[in-house]
Amino acid sequence: MKIKTMEDGWDCVPELQEAVNFIEELNEFTYEINSCKRDQDLDYMVEEMMQKLREAINVLEEIDTDQEFETVNYLEEE
Repeated sequence: MKIKTMEDGWDCVPELQEAVNFIEELNEFTYEINSCKRDQDLDYMVEEMMQKLREAINVLEEIDTDQEFETVNYLEEE
């Protein structure tokens, strides 16, 4: 299904931003891991990371990937 939109980004699929928000919540863990710090308990980190990833995957699975978006300068009345 082709959908005409005035958006030239992915704002037309808000679920993508929702999934990214969950993924970005991993930043505190990736920073800790990449910076060779050990501030949080391993079991807490693993559980939190898995939960955020599950939430992101759940949102992504809801997206209808059969949609196709076409950016237009104005929306035509049909």
